[in-house]
Amino acid sequence: MAAMVTWQEAEDALIEAVECLAALPDRERSYLAAGSRSCWPAIVKDAQADYADADAVPSAPLSRRMMARLDAVLLGERAAALAVPEGHRALVGRVLVMKRWPGPEGFGWDVVFRGEERHAKAKLGVTSDALRKRYERAVGKVAVRMERLGLGSAD
Repeated sequence: MAAMVTWQEAEDALIEAVECLAALPDRERSYLAAGSRSCWPAIVKDAQADYADADAVPSAPLSRRMMARLDAVLLGERAAALAVPEGHRALVGRVLVMKRWPGPEGFGWDVVFRGEERHAKAKLGVTSDALRKRYERAVGKVAVRMERLGLGSAD
């Protein structure tokens, strides 16, 4: 019998997956950023080099358990996140990132609304409350799919 998955567990799993995704190395990021600043390539830090700056230390690689969880929740062919309706996936992704790494204003649905308007480059035909409801329904569908896939906390 699959363990019941609550809405909060589903949201926590999605946020954890976004954190894992952010921790994956992006080998092209420094190259693209360097090319956007000037015609000369910027010096790219060697991951094995010794730096005086403690923040420059590369992050630890993800464990197999974390990669398996990331695959099951977000990236796999049968990922739980596929329960999110296609038209709401961008909204859900932005909200997850905003909840995990809130900006200087903090997290709030008014902040989400302004961000969605900026992204759409037009006035939205909905309210911030409608965006919140879309997000909550989408995470609810993820919880149901996680339960069906046996991805509850008992795994």
